[in-house]
Amino acid sequence: MGKTIMICDDEPDMADFLKAALEAEGFTVESAGSAEAIVSKLQTLTPDLILLDMGMPGLDPKTPALQIRTKTKTKAKIIIMTGRDIAKEQKEGGLKGSDGALQKGAGMDAILNKVKEVAG
Repeated sequence: MGKTIMICDDEPDMADFLKAALEAEGFTVESAGSAEAIVSKLQTLTPDLILLDMGMPGLDPKTPALQIRTKTKTKAKIIIMTGRDIAKEQKEGGLKGSDGALQKGAGMDAILNKVKEVAG
């Protein structure tokens, strides 16, 4: 059985694009478009990996992964997706609680490689 990935992005086009690509690779994919939806879904869903938009409404953009871990106690790996400078975010603590980061706009090969690397 494939791994389950939860896409957390408030941009439906981005979420749909990622979902189609990940399902084509054999992953089971769930989506959440708000902080409330993430918390609600994680009450019953146990994903292997969460792709989390750094600018997700309802989360502090300074520490979104840490907030998800605190609010839900999830043990899932979390990859932050951001349009910001990843090195700067790392230095300023914005990636705290995450297991990696992806630049939004990265090619699909880079996204799939990072997902496979972190999800195991």
